[in-house]
Amino acid sequence: MSKFDKSMFKYLVDETSRLPRSNKALDFYGASIRLGDFISKVDEFAGYLQSLDIKKGDNVILCLGNIPNAIIGFYAINKIGAIANLAHPLIPGEGLKKMSEEMDSKAFILFDEFFYKYDFLKDSDKPVILCSASDFLPRLFKLPYKAYIRSKVKDIKYGGNVVRFRDTLGKYSASDVDVSGDDIAIYMHSGGTTGVSKTVMHTNLSFNNLADNVISLIGGGVDDKDGMLMVLPIFHTFGLGICMHTVLCGGGQAILMPKFSPKGACRLIRRARVTYISGVPNMYAKMLSCGKFKGRMLKKIKNCYCGGEKISSELKRNFESTMAKHGNPIRLCAGYGLTEAGICCVNTMDIHKDNDTLGKPLKNNTFAIIDSQNNFLRPFERGMITLSCNTMMAGYYNHPQLDGEVFFYDGEGRKWLKTGDIGYMDDEGYVYFVDREKRMVKISGVNVYPQEIEDCVKLFDGVKMSCAIPFEEDGKNYLKLYVVLDKGTTFDEEFKKNLKEYISSRLLKYNVPKIIEMVDTLPLTQIGKVDFKKLQDSIKQ
Repeated sequence: MSKFDKSMFKYLVDETSRLPRSNKALDFYGASIRLGDFISKVDEFAGYLQSLDIKKGDNVILCLGNIPNAIIGFYAINKIGAIANLAHPLIPGEGLKKMSEEMDSKAFILFDEFFYKYDFLKDSDKPVILCSASDFLPRLFKLPYKAYIRSKVKDIKYGGNVVRFRDTLGKYSASDVDVSGDDIAIYMHSGGTTGVSKTVMHTNLSFNNLADNVISLIGGGVDDKDGMLMVLPIFHTFGLGICMHTVLCGGGQAILMPKFSPKGACRLIRRARVTYISGVPNMYAKMLSCGKFKGRMLKKIKNCYCGGEKISSELKRNFESTMAKHGNPIRLCAGYGLTEAGICCVNTMDIHKDNDTLGKPLKNNTFAIIDSQNNFLRPFERGMITLSCNTMMAGYYNHPQLDGEVFFYDGEGRKWLKTGDIGYMDDEGYVYFVDREKRMVKISGVNVYPQEIEDCVKLFDGVKMSCAIPFEEDGKNYLKLYVVLDKGTTFDEEFKKNLKEYISSRLLKYNVPKIIEMVDTLPLTQIGKVDFKKLQDSIKQ
């Protein structure tokens, strides 16, 4: 049995056995949970779950943001061989009900302040454990927070099947369960590579391997002087796999931030031991523009990684010049990953190109570009990005037919995963992203990629953000470009004419939008990406 062939919790315990139990594991606005206490709380809560007759293979819905309860709850579920069914804390009540019924969830771990949304649980016979951010907040913040949520929680009736998370600790100890690396550990909900909402199943092994791959990338383990600003949520592969599991297994501390605000993030960087940051472009852009991302605090940061969508050259330039100005010449390193395979490819200080590359594959990851017949393409030829790795999902929950759409085997019997992304690789092995396959639109028979248009428009003077959306008129496909302009830029016919000419001078004529519309803002997803699906839906209505 390899050292990775175990539960994620057992792997964490074994990897940190060399460290003093007094080391900090979690930091929550100044309140710390030390490694020994963290392990004990996981064991206590795992014992409580066993007292509810939750067994290996059962799934428990964990519907929380980045608070200590979520981290403890996740590893407790994992310790007893159950499956953490990770849901977005803002999921509507009907959505949670449907998920729990279709997947036969055995219990719920929820925010107390959102319990009012879940009417179906008021008379349910299934256990509900309600968590409050105040459970682990320092005294300075505890009372104001309780006052803030009082109106939302005043009608909760505890007793029976509804209990407080804090009341479950200190009463039980978990009995041993034989958990292997191949056991399913996580249900993660995603649009997936086919664009259809589905549930990805991950094993313990895939996330243990992910932690090892990433720790090798940064040159070995971190220590208790290192910390990750954990803004990306636990229900997101990057948040769960990198910000939480990798950091804790490496010996560092997760510095929890349940809801991102640029000034709040800068305060945490200044106060806590933040040496690593992982985020999305919009997060970095907001920190740079808030006026607080400056000072000696920036010198302690060792690495900053960015994923979710492409980084603009302007953002990268502004970030790196700001860091250099404060005596820290690090780069903003773009990475690439997906729910089905974790983080697979990344730039580093040493492996880096300044031309929109995603870097090279991590250890134990092999990338290739294929055509529609699964033939492997040569360098610089565009096709679907595919990979073979040790962090690959086990498959989709209750959708074996979809597995056949994304998995294939080459002539040597090696298993590959189709990502649903279009890109290419150069002759040095660097990976480049072009666009999502599902965003690709055919105009006059030519493949057009909205992301390429948006990347081009970013360089046009006066454009702050953009999003290209296809629409149909008289049986033909056209493009509509939404633009957010810099302050002081005039939007008129001359501006639109110049922008169209700019696009046509750099891209094929099929990329020139028929309509250009100015908007004040673009809709964003919960992790800060431009929500092109919402814009697409608005055109269809």
